[in-house]
Amino acid sequence: MRIGTSISTKKLDDACINEYKIPLILMMENAVLSAIKHLDINLYNNYIVVSGVGNNGGDGLGIARQLKARGKEVKVFIVGNIEKITPCSKTNLEILKAMNIPYIIIDTKDENINLLKKLEADIKNSHVLVDCIFGTGLEREIKGIFKDVINVINENKNLVYSIDVPSGINATTGEILGSCIKADKTISFEFYKRGFLKYETKKYVGNVVVEHIGIPEDILKKYDDNEYITSMNFVKDNIKDKNKFSFKSDFGKITIFAGSKGFSGAAFIASEAAIKSGSGLVTLVCDEDIQDIISSKLSEGMTANYKEEDRINKLIKTSNAIGFGCGMGDNETTLERLQYVLNNSDCPVVIDADGLNVLKNNISILKKYKNRIIITPHLGEMSRLTGKSISYIKGNRLDVAKEFAKENNIIVLLKGYETIITDGKVTYINPTGNSAMANGGMGDCLLGMITSFVSQGIEVFEAVICAVYIHGYIGDILSKKMYTVNATHIIEKIPSIMKKFNIEINL
Repeated sequence: MRIGTSISTKKLDDACINEYKIPLILMMENAVLSAIKHLDINLYNNYIVVSGVGNNGGDGLGIARQLKARGKEVKVFIVGNIEKITPCSKTNLEILKAMNIPYIIIDTKDENINLLKKLEADIKNSHVLVDCIFGTGLEREIKGIFKDVINVINENKNLVYSIDVPSGINATTGEILGSCIKADKTISFEFYKRGFLKYETKKYVGNVVVEHIGIPEDILKKYDDNEYITSMNFVKDNIKDKNKFSFKSDFGKITIFAGSKGFSGAAFIASEAAIKSGSGLVTLVCDEDIQDIISSKLSEGMTANYKEEDRINKLIKTSNAIGFGCGMGDNETTLERLQYVLNNSDCPVVIDADGLNVLKNNISILKKYKNRIIITPHLGEMSRLTGKSISYIKGNRLDVAKEFAKENNIIVLLKGYETIITDGKVTYINPTGNSAMANGGMGDCLLGMITSFVSQGIEVFEAVICAVYIHGYIGDILSKKMYTVNATHIIEKIPSIMKKFNIEINL
């Protein structure tokens, strides 16, 4: 699923009209028919359509016509200076008149107290309100009659379905422009709007569905911003098939540097997750004083301690992927070990937790490494790495992650709701995972999964995307029956979920 902005939306419209000679009225009708599929007309009979005078308003007028044609009760309110109605919207208005569908104009020039009361009463007596006041082009603050109408809707609504964007959101930035419709569902066209990714918009957009309206694929590719939401099909297309001729050597050899006194759990979780994710050989390197503890639990993995220098050197040189950082401690020793691993390895390295903490004043290390580096920070770790406040990163997650990845030539996995994965050029937003997973050990589990997927020969960027998706996917399944989902719960389910995906690959 592509992510787009108001700019990319405008470019698409212009290209369709000017390059492909597709009339705007035809695209509007495609939008209308696409939206109708998501208005739950099998459940509800009474609809209010509130339209503006721009092209988004034209979508609303077309939707009112289609609802009426399907036998629904429809009342239409048009908000704004009717003299400024766009040509396509005017065409749909003329059709509305010809069909004798009643409508009320709430004009910016008039005193509209009685009309607002009429709107309030009709909303209370309806099942669904369809919001088509403003579209993706809105950038100014909402004031006057528009604000009054939005307030009436929010205060009296039953269900609100917004078309393309809830009226009042900046589609690009997610900024709430003074006042905004609180939608239960948003039916967006061609793109998942970038502004919807901002945490503050979640209470306004509701459930988001994205519909195609017949724009040719080569135009979509031409104006693609290289920002996507991960789909299950993407994951299935990229995870490695296990066929009957496979050997353990076909699924990678990995080394994980993790754990210290008091933090043996982090080391175990990361290693066990890598094993369960399908790596051929997994070795944990840890402090000597926790090695016996881990060895007794890690039945299918091997362990080494830092005194075994020759063995560690061989592991570093022969690994297909390395995971580093979980539970190691934020200290000079961890930094020295990270530098040693980076300077002597020839494979991708995944850095998490204390591996990130020791980088906060040593970012230049990242640029010196000749192979791929993946970092997996949460907001606090990203704040320490970038020097930016957590509140700033929250409001600008996508841009902060992209800039840091590009500047340091690495892959950034910025954790949180709708985790971001980017190499600075291409960005994926992960749709899986939930708050039941918000507890210690989840990051250790994810590090093990990512390191495993990389070692198995999946392209590095794709491996990260797939691991994050499956990690959250398992959490979503478990959270349906569990209040809290722990890392060990995820690990137990990895083999069965991977098998499910693997079977579907071969169908």
